[in-house]
Amino acid sequence: MSNLFSLFKRKRHIPEKEAQPSYVDSKISINLKDNILQMKDVFGDSIDVKTIHFLEAPIPFVICYIEGLVNKQQLDLSMIEPIKRWQIENKKNGKPVELIHQIEVSAQIKSSQQMDDIITAILRGKVGIFVDGLDEAYTVPLETWPSRSVEEPVAQTIVRGSREGFIETLQVNTSLIRRRLLDPSLRFKSFQVGTITKTPIMVAYLESQVDQKVLQEVISRVSNINTNKIFETGMLEELIREKGYTPFPTFQATERPDTAAAALAEGKVMIMMEGSPFALITPTTFISFFQAAEDYYHHFDVSSFTRIIRLISFFLSISLSAIFIAVTTYHHELIPTSLLVSLAAQREGVPFPVFVEALLMETMFEILREAGIRMPRPIGSAVSIVGAIVIGESAVAAGLVSPAIVIVVSLSAISNFVSPYYELSGASRLLRFVNMMMAASAGMFGIIFFFLGLVIHLCSRTSMGRPFLTPIISIHPDKLKDGIFRLPLWWTQTKFHKKWVQKS
Repeated sequence: MSNLFSLFKRKRHIPEKEAQPSYVDSKISINLKDNILQMKDVFGDSIDVKTIHFLEAPIPFVICYIEGLVNKQQLDLSMIEPIKRWQIENKKNGKPVELIHQIEVSAQIKSSQQMDDIITAILRGKVGIFVDGLDEAYTVPLETWPSRSVEEPVAQTIVRGSREGFIETLQVNTSLIRRRLLDPSLRFKSFQVGTITKTPIMVAYLESQVDQKVLQEVISRVSNINTNKIFETGMLEELIREKGYTPFPTFQATERPDTAAAALAEGKVMIMMEGSPFALITPTTFISFFQAAEDYYHHFDVSSFTRIIRLISFFLSISLSAIFIAVTTYHHELIPTSLLVSLAAQREGVPFPVFVEALLMETMFEILREAGIRMPRPIGSAVSIVGAIVIGESAVAAGLVSPAIVIVVSLSAISNFVSPYYELSGASRLLRFVNMMMAASAGMFGIIFFFLGLVIHLCSRTSMGRPFLTPIISIHPDKLKDGIFRLPLWWTQTKFHKKWVQKS
């Protein structure tokens, strides 16, 4: 019997230690030919790696760079030509160290005795230069690569506000933050993640506002990431999020610089990554996903009303189909008589129960939405809209579903898109199916149990050690001033408000 149970035990997989490349911990040789052989061994015969040899010069040297990542015109004018000119003028008196001083670049030239550092710099677009007689190599910052210009965000469009959005270049994104926060306490800390990709990560915060415990937790989690590759902040989020499963995002992803700057001014921490236009904001709260940057550009009463609409839409998206299933299956007494007769007439001839109807239509809509996203942009939206109309009408005409379930599923799906953050819609899509199953099993009692479990789950979640339901669970007036309702900015900054907060 013990052998039988041992078959079902999960063995803990202990990953083997990865073999290090040959150039790791390797020193730069004083012999130039040894360095050339090592570079050839590292890069092989890759066609984009260019190595220029100047072995017949009075002081032999070699330049190595990757084509497409280096400004070749500046390479000729700032490096090769000045070095050639200097060597002609100083055939006998020149020293190897003086050769580096001839490079005419405004940025800082760095040196290292480790081959690993030079290889990494070359892969990032810098030019490596090896000089015969020196036991160290130098990297010259002449990198350049194609990148798109700053454009309007695609995933977070607004009517009023800045049209600038983050792009895939990390330096441009940091400059967009600097333009909005003219505070000397703004800090950027750099990290490198991924043994293969070596992706640059930037952690931003305001020294005068940040919670030091949260900052240290973020730095600790980013520093302890152990992975081969990372290409997007979504992968980074999964690696540093809290333990335990939750369908809700615990990081706020944004591609808007004004949203990121506002979060930094509130004392939060932001994580950016090279190659991704989305920045992660932490710690975040459940109510943050119903707040948009545009709320502060409109009148406070309109913004508060909009936030209430977003909250209502979220609960409609996860419960409308479930309530329809529960009422029409178990609780007919809750439906007015005239409406009950109309629903019964619509369902005459439908071969499936209400739960199967709803599940069929919800699945159809998810397929159409995914197809609309993956199809080419010019035809994707048209196909998804026409497909939804045609399939809905055809299903009703064929007697597979009733017209009422089409209306319910459509309203539930539309409510899913009201949130300013797409990450929350993924959670609501999953919760909708769970709630439908609970409603089909126990009616309204199943829905009540579902929401009780949802509240308990949300109360147990944290974001970087901070409660996820802040400020909903708080009774302090100062923390509630910008929660579900947006109070006037002038009122929250008056002396009367500050005194009232202190007394309470």
